[in-house]
Amino acid sequence: MKRGLRVVRRLKKTSICAIMPYMRIKLNRFLAIILTLAFGTAFAQSSREGMSLFERNKPAEAIAFLEADIAGGNPLPEEYNYLGLSYYQIGNYEKAAEAFKKGVAASGTSKKLLYFNLGNAYFALQKWQDALDAYSMASVADPAYAAPVLNKAGTELKMDKLLEAAADYKRFLVLRPEDEQRPQIEKIIALIEAELASRAERERLAAEEAARVKAEEERLAREKAEAERRELERKLEEERLAAQKRAEEEERRRKALEDIAGSLRDGGDTTNMSASSEESLEYEYDSDIE
Repeated sequence: MKRGLRVVRRLKKTSICAIMPYMRIKLNRFLAIILTLAFGTAFAQSSREGMSLFERNKPAEAIAFLEADIAGGNPLPEEYNYLGLSYYQIGNYEKAAEAFKKGVAASGTSKKLLYFNLGNAYFALQKWQDALDAYSMASVADPAYAAPVLNKAGTELKMDKLLEAAADYKRFLVLRPEDEQRPQIEKIIALIEAELASRAERERLAAEEAARVKAEEERLAREKAEAERRELERKLEEERLAAQKRAEEEERRRKALEDIAGSLRDGGDTTNMSASSEESLEYEYDSDIE
């Protein structure tokens, strides 16, 4: 019996000794798993802390946690959006836009949501074209996503792109026909269409007025040209008559001079003159010769 007990004890001892290395290996692996889980849980808690603070309406406090997680190089995909929204809530729209753009460039993130919120940040910064581009990209990421379509329409309204705004408002109602804002949106569409019709009428009237003004200007120009032509002809006629008068005066003076010159050549007393060659002149003289 004692021998049997010793055998059993020996077997137990041997068995324990035999399994101890295995237990040490298992323990090391277990510790490694525990440590990994501990660090992983700490990281998850950190991420959850940032998002939790945001959800508890503490965006300024959430920013530090979220920035740290993103800087660590392995953030949760949704942390980019939470960070951007945190900056947005405290009024730092530039930082919000930066966070959303980082999220767009990161893998595994919701592009449609990040582009949508990026558009909102740009809208707050009054960067209308950038906002429009961001909303368009959100729609490209998910054509069924209605929110960016509505905000895109509002941005186009700000930019006075009424035709495009009306089209996007109508597209939003197609995507969300039961939306509670439908009555207001339909009113906006009606107002836009009325304004477009009014602008078209104003443009038509303006075009007609411009045509009338142009026609009147052309008429006045023709009348002016005709008056100038007549005035020129009158002056030319006056100059022609004046030249003719001067020529006639010169001719009259020339004839008068010729008449005077002619009377001077033919004038004088010719009654005592003889044209006979036989007549001789008689001289009276006293001679001293006897």
